[in-house]
Amino acid sequence: MLLKTLSLAGFKSFADRTRLDFESGVNVVVGPNGSGKSNLLDALAWVMGTQATRVLRTEKMEDVIFAGTATRPALGRAEVALTLDNSDGFLPLDVAEVTMTRRLYRDGTSEYLLNGAPCRLLDLSELLSDGGVGKHQHVLVGQGQIGEILNARPEEHRAVIEEAAGVTKHRGRRDRSIRRLEQTDIDVARLHDLLDASRKRMRPLKRQANAAEKHESVRADITALRLWIGGEALRAITTRLDQAETEQRVLDTSINNEVTRLEAIRSGLDALSAAATQVGRELERDTSAAARLETVAERLQRIAQVSRERRYALESRLKGVDERRSDLDQEIAFLEADLVTARIEAETAHANADRCEVALQALEDEERSLAEQAQLPAEGLVANLRGDLRALETAAERDRRETEHVDRRRLVVEERLESEREDARQLIERIQDTDIEVGKVQIAHEAAARERDLAEQANEAAQEAFAEARFAVAEAQARVDAVEAALAGIGDPLARSHAEDADGVVGGLAQLLDATQDNAAAVDAALGSWRDAYVTTDAKFDDVVASLKSAGLGGVSFVAERRSAGDVPARSVATSLGLVALADTLGANARSDLAAHLLGDVVLVEGWSTGWDLVRKHPHLRAVTPEGDVITMRLAEPDGAGPAAMEAARVALEIAETDLVSVRLVHDQVKQAYAETRRTDRAALEALESAEALLAGFTETLAMNERTQAQGIAELERLDERRLALFEAAEARDERIAEMRVRVEQFAGEERARQDAWDALNRRREDVARRRDEARTKRQEAAAVVAGIAERCLQTESRLGSAQTERQSVDTQPIDPSVVELLSVVETRARRGGELVVDHIEALRERQRALRERVGEADTRLTDAHSEERQLERSVSESKDRANKLAIETAELRVRHESVAEGLRRDADASEEEALAAPRPEIDEDDSLEEILVSREAQLRRMGPINPLAAIEYQELSQEVDTLEAQLGDLEESRNELRKVITALDDEMTIMYRAAFEEISALYEENFSLVFPGGKGQLRMLDPTDALESGIEIEAQPLGKKVGRLSLLSGGERSLAALAFLFAVFRARPSPFYVLDEVEAALDDANLRRFLRLVDTLRGSAQVVIITHQQQTMEAGDILYGVTMEPGESSRVLAKKLDRTKVS
Repeated sequence: MLLKTLSLAGFKSFADRTRLDFESGVNVVVGPNGSGKSNLLDALAWVMGTQATRVLRTEKMEDVIFAGTATRPALGRAEVALTLDNSDGFLPLDVAEVTMTRRLYRDGTSEYLLNGAPCRLLDLSELLSDGGVGKHQHVLVGQGQIGEILNARPEEHRAVIEEAAGVTKHRGRRDRSIRRLEQTDIDVARLHDLLDASRKRMRPLKRQANAAEKHESVRADITALRLWIGGEALRAITTRLDQAETEQRVLDTSINNEVTRLEAIRSGLDALSAAATQVGRELERDTSAAARLETVAERLQRIAQVSRERRYALESRLKGVDERRSDLDQEIAFLEADLVTARIEAETAHANADRCEVALQALEDEERSLAEQAQLPAEGLVANLRGDLRALETAAERDRRETEHVDRRRLVVEERLESEREDARQLIERIQDTDIEVGKVQIAHEAAARERDLAEQANEAAQEAFAEARFAVAEAQARVDAVEAALAGIGDPLARSHAEDADGVVGGLAQLLDATQDNAAAVDAALGSWRDAYVTTDAKFDDVVASLKSAGLGGVSFVAERRSAGDVPARSVATSLGLVALADTLGANARSDLAAHLLGDVVLVEGWSTGWDLVRKHPHLRAVTPEGDVITMRLAEPDGAGPAAMEAARVALEIAETDLVSVRLVHDQVKQAYAETRRTDRAALEALESAEALLAGFTETLAMNERTQAQGIAELERLDERRLALFEAAEARDERIAEMRVRVEQFAGEERARQDAWDALNRRREDVARRRDEARTKRQEAAAVVAGIAERCLQTESRLGSAQTERQSVDTQPIDPSVVELLSVVETRARRGGELVVDHIEALRERQRALRERVGEADTRLTDAHSEERQLERSVSESKDRANKLAIETAELRVRHESVAEGLRRDADASEEEALAAPRPEIDEDDSLEEILVSREAQLRRMGPINPLAAIEYQELSQEVDTLEAQLGDLEESRNELRKVITALDDEMTIMYRAAFEEISALYEENFSLVFPGGKGQLRMLDPTDALESGIEIEAQPLGKKVGRLSLLSGGERSLAALAFLFAVFRARPSPFYVLDEVEAALDDANLRRFLRLVDTLRGSAQVVIITHQQQTMEAGDILYGVTMEPGESSRVLAKKLDRTKVS
């Protein structure tokens, strides 16, 4: 069985799906630190079933999911799939390949798959354990595990051998058996305790049964007594409750009579209150309307003022726009020229600063070199000079290559400049064509805008007319609604129909009076509530009223017909004042007798003032206006609301609606025309904006082209300056090379020549220091010039941007003269509207004064009605107090009745009927039944609590004791069997452990001699008499050393000895594959070669995967895997198969 493939997706640093195809032999994984090499070992451990986060180097299991980077988001799932080659049938499955898959989601959900089929973690663990690669086998050796072996105690060394020997699973069985044995001992002791307790409980159960029998007899006596006593109490309470309810009914009748009287008074009070409220509402409505109109007046005044101020401001701006546009054009031209000059100076200053910087660096390098040469002896100086000479020659070669690069770059820039110039010529042609098109579109847009303005003015006028028409309709509809509300109480339609069909009814009063269209409103107002009355003959008057009452109808008025004509007292007064009596204005068919009786005291007047004067002089008369305003000495009723008023209101509504239809038609036509002009203007504006946008785009592209050309020219100048600087530096460097060659020859010559060279070196240092100071001063001056020019460019660009923005705003926001004219119109209309509103406010103030007088009269009448109401309320309150007391007593009786009934249900478990029907108990006692009940209850309390189920409990307890005794026998037998199993496991583990120890010890000595030739190593059991509990000491004594303890060796020797021990375990209990993670990191080259000898012992028998940084380990592999990770990315794997013949 071999590792065939390992597939990772979203596991730790492997975000993308990664697959490793393993080969037989030695597989080596390399890569820089932090690239994710060790994550491959974690992936193997994870997919093989480990649940320990310490092994996976995480704090919690969800940390294995890719957490994301600066450029890649986190993932929600980690998946690892391991494919094993099972062609040899090593695993107990009849397949050539076995694939184990493990998945983990962010929410903690895990999935395990075996060859694609879901399975349990236990299934994977048992399968690997059967193949010898379970979680207790050392097939995966991670970082630090060698250190754990080195620092382990002897008992921990024994645990390693136990795992290799397979003793661990037997030890687990032994531990489980011991725990079961201990639990069995606890269960046996518990059973003994239960048996003792059960036997003790059996003795008192008999006594409890006797006590329960006596307790039941006394309880039966108590129940009988409670039933009789409770029944007597219920009979007494029921009798008193009936008496209280009878008295309550009598009192309720009295209260109802008083309440009826109070409601009659309150109904009149409601009418008075409604009248006062109505007058108050009218006053409040007029006050609110006046306040709103004042607000409207203020708003109209503010609108007029704002319109006037804006008109003055726009007129002032129209005068100064042209002057400001000219000034801005001159300023922009000056700033653009200044900016071009500043940029040219900046480029020159940058080039000068670069040359100064290059010269300063060269002088500083030479100064440092000369200072180092001055401190060296002659031999070291010669070597240093030769090194500097080689460095200068290298720098010369580097400058030569840079010069060639500058020349190539210059050719590229020149070609790009030529291409940009050709593009600029084409753009200029396009801009000229587009500019002509913009002019044409501008003319079309201006024409469309003029048409839109004319249509807008017409639309505003149509809107005003439409709004006025709608207001007129609303006003007429409000008048109709008000008249309808006033006529809402005309009467029941059924009663009116009955009255019209009754025998003896002549007709309606309004018809018989024959009112004309001019006086219809006045007649309706003067008749008042009689306007809808019916006229009957005098003989049939009683019969008609009786038939209506017998039918259960009402709400209709009747007037008896009189044949004799009555007097008209208003006629003489009206004639003396130049007026006319209302009865004289009726039509020719009017019934004079009805007119004299109903309208004989009414004079028709033209207005309120005339009516007031008339009734003050003649209080017995009434005055009425043609509009229907009735005036008497004590009453004024404005605006009548009769059928005639209704007809007039409806006619006015029809006229207003007709006007609204015609105005709406005109408004719709004007609105449609305005919408069409707006669409035309919008289309022209869009066409203009599109053409201007195209022109702006071409202009911007041309500007970008010019900037690109300027950048190219500037780059050519910089390249020329750089080439010149490189040429100058090369000349200076050639001089230094020639000079240093002479110096090398001088210092390599005789003593005198050396001294001259030393003197020349000192002079050269002084000269270089002086030139360095001069170069530093020039560089600082150049830097200051560059900074000043840069600030000047920034200031110029800022001023240019502000000027261009203001210039654009002047062009893009022209002032339309029509706006000034419109503001003038708005001002005029707002002023006129304000004057109209002020006039209306004065009219409302007059109405408010009259309404306040009516409010005072209504308040006086309402106060008197309230006083009478309070007297009646006190009388009703006194009657209700007595009723409340009876209600409380009745409630208390019902509560007592319920309490007695509840006591019977609780104490005697009996209903009311059972208590009332219960017989008197037959008790031969002279005391009362209540005293006997108290005595029996005391006797029951003295008996205390009893157990009524004592006999049943005794029988159940006997059966329980028999069951416990049987269980105790079974536990004793099970305990003996467990002791036998533990003894057998101890014997088997001892045999397996000793065999494994001897084999591993021999292989350790063999491996030790392989890595330490001539050395001696062995495993020593500290207590041979108790092999399973004895610790194991690892002894290592390399050749030439006397120490034998592992802790006294060097670090590399200790690591190599630990590896020899670990490989002995591998060879003693071989597995098909091993994975080692940087186990040889602490070894030097010599010890590393020895480690590779150990690896060779496994090359032919097992598959080895080694994660390493060591070159020798890489060369020893059959295939090489490289793990890389780019910044901000995930881990990637590259594979390369090595040719072992070439490597060897």
